Amino acid sequence: MPNIRILTETDLRKVIDLDQDAIDCVQNAFVALATKDVRMPPILRLDIDDYNGEVDVKTAYVPGLDGFAIKISPGFFDNPKLGLPSVNGLMNLFSSKTGMLEAVLLDNGYLTDIRTAAAGGVAANHLARKDAKHATIYGAGVQARLQLKALTLVRNITSATIWARDLAKAETCAKKASLELGIPVSATSDGKDAAANADIIVTTTPAREPVLMADWVKPGTHVTAMGSDAEHKNEIDPALIGQADLYVCDSQAQTR
Repeated sequence: MPNIRILTETDLRKVIDLDQDAIDCVQNAFVALATKDVRMPPILRLDIDDYNGEVDVKTAYVPGLDGFAIKISPGFFDNPKLGLPSVNGLMNLFSSKTGMLEAVLLDNGYLTDIRTAAAGGVAANHLARKDAKHATIYGAGVQARLQLKALTLVRNITSATIWARDLAKAETCAKKASLELGIPVSATSDGKDAAANADIIVTTTPAREPVLMADWVKPGTHVTAMGSDAEHKNEIDPALIGQADLYVCDSQAQTR
């Protein structure tokens, strides 16, 4: 058996951050997906309805790379009530030549958080207006703050708004984001008000009913919908997609 390297979340946080390198890496992955014979099977999802949870298993192989990973990502969305993160998980890295396990990345969802936020940065960089200044994030979890940070890496964001049904959670998230990014970040529980002045909107919730309505969004606004990663999730009003000038998905197969 080969030596198997085990890296903890602490180890990974020392070497990987949400920065321009991360955004470039994810962009390169999207380019490979579009231009190379990438093998990416459908996501395996196990729903744990009794506890408002799900487990996703994802993998892909990019020709030419020495390794491939299989990610196991549980999402239990009532966990914050228990003082636990809603997302955790791990990744196993295998040799592309032998299939032997080479590393276990005990990231507790950290790498997923970084990758997801970086993807939001890629989308905004290519699709949002160059003069975008104000960002609104729907959701008040870790991903909300990371999405806002990613936007500041690709646009000159000078102010932001955090929306959540629970105003206290929105205020906590907004305060943390403002301290980290050095820009004013307001909080609201009024969804319509949150969208009013937005140049860029990012939704980061597991909502099953729309939290963003079509008639709230002004012309020229870029919207990135991150939370609707399963058929039963529906963060945004379907009419909003219908009225968009351009609709872009990262994988057509996963949107059908």
